[in-house]
Amino acid sequence: MQRSIHTIKQTLTPLFQGILDLVYPPLCLVCEKKLVATEDQLCDACLEGFKLLGKPHANFSVPGEVFIHTAWALFDFDPPFQQLIHHLKYSRRRKPILRVLNYFGREILDQLQGQAYDWIVSIPLHPRKRRERGYNQVDGVSEWLAENLHTQLGNQLVVRHKYTQSQTQLNAEERQENVSEAFGVKHETEIVGKRLLLVDDVLTTGATANALANILIATGASRVDLLTLSTPSKGKP
Repeated sequence: MQRSIHTIKQTLTPLFQGILDLVYPPLCLVCEKKLVATEDQLCDACLEGFKLLGKPHANFSVPGEVFIHTAWALFDFDPPFQQLIHHLKYSRRRKPILRVLNYFGREILDQLQGQAYDWIVSIPLHPRKRRERGYNQVDGVSEWLAENLHTQLGNQLVVRHKYTQSQTQLNAEERQENVSEAFGVKHETEIVGKRLLLVDDVLTTGATANALANILIATGASRVDLLTLSTPSKGKP
């Protein structure tokens, strides 16, 4: 009986989805054009139009010492990619960014060629922020990197114990103060002598990632790198 019900559901689900698509045709999350059957949440034109930066990021503006050894910001934070990040953070749309990573996978991994990490670590959210959002928006990226770099996830090693205000309207000094003493580490022995790759969504001044890198280096990490999905590239050489 249960097998019969399961078979009926499998038969009817595509039918209902087809009817729903006729009434409410799926639209691209970025340009809002109607998607064709082979496209999933992003149209091919928008997917192909994202601007892969393709080289390490070297424009930190944090006051004082930078504790991040090497950083990569994958894509230009232009209006189309900004729209994608907005959906990732606030609309629970996590699948599209994985489609982007898979599409540009070879180019992304080529940038990291020769790098070996002991841990891939998402920049953590404060527990309150995680409850509000329901998830950490970069965990899917960390999982993708861990799988493709054959490296372990280390999200359990770090914690964010300070609930910080949004960094959007803050200058470099204010950003650094905002994230001062925001992070802590757990399982210190798992960090000593290790190489870690931190993962975040947008790199602006680098204050948040640098604050965490500072704690990790002080704990004994041998090297901390950073990979973010995007950075504003306007005005950079």
